[in-house]
Amino acid sequence: MSELQERDFFQEQLDALRAQSLDRHLREITSAQGPEIEIAGRRFVNFSSNDYLGLANDPRLRKAAIAAINEFGIGAGASRLISGTQSPHIRLEHVLAKWKATEAALCFSSGYAAALGAISALATKDDVIVLDKLCHASLIDGAKLSGAILRVFPHNNLSKLESHLQWAGREHAGRRVLIVTESVFSMDGDRTPLREMVELKRRFHALLMLDEAHAVGVIGPNGRGLAAAKNLSDDVDVQMGTLSKALGASGGYICGSRGLIEWLINRARSFIFSTAPPPGI
Repeated sequence: MSELQERDFFQEQLDALRAQSLDRHLREITSAQGPEIEIAGRRFVNFSSNDYLGLANDPRLRKAAIAAINEFGIGAGASRLISGTQSPHIRLEHVLAKWKATEAALCFSSGYAAALGAISALATKDDVIVLDKLCHASLIDGAKLSGAILRVFPHNNLSKLESHLQWAGREHAGRRVLIVTESVFSMDGDRTPLREMVELKRRFHALLMLDEAHAVGVIGPNGRGLAAAKNLSDDVDVQMGTLSKALGASGGYICGSRGLIEWLINRARSFIFSTAPPPGI
């Protein structure tokens, strides 16, 4: 494809998106994040942010970030497995594991990276992933990347989930089955029926992965999320979350057993082959 043909191709596709009002574009915000933001010299009330607790511009977080940068620098300089694991990473993982009441935790550069890395490490070809239809794109992409057999059930439809689990047990006996869902769904704000999910997981000997991105900081004791609120933390095999929403920072994490975390260190490609998160964040 020549340079001219390439330009024509992109323009044609963009025109098609615009005709359907499906094109995306960026808006520059010229202020810090907060309840009010500034765009093109005008002040707006911000109803679109995930900064639920207003921590993104909190003076305490800014002070802590500055102190960490002064001590450890701006960037990590390498992946975690080479020379990028610094003291703030280890301390953060210890704090997360204690907070989420799990044996261990592992930090990623983003929640998206955590989803891709964890799911593709937990399920491979001939395994089965059963996923809620309204799961975040990162969870869907992680499932596709894994190469596993993917089954999608209608949103929060437990009977259809059970049907998929029965099928997996019958047609793929002996293979790993991973149920993937969210605590609070970003699409419409409702919650997963977690207790019933746990019952199905137990009955069919499946693994359960719960994305707590929109629950952490908002739901449960000390904002620990839906699993803690339902006293089901021990029954969720993989707890995923992000530091970039209610917690006001950046990055993602996986919490679970020590064995799970060791496995991800060795098999999660988005962890292995990515530069470590900045130590100041």
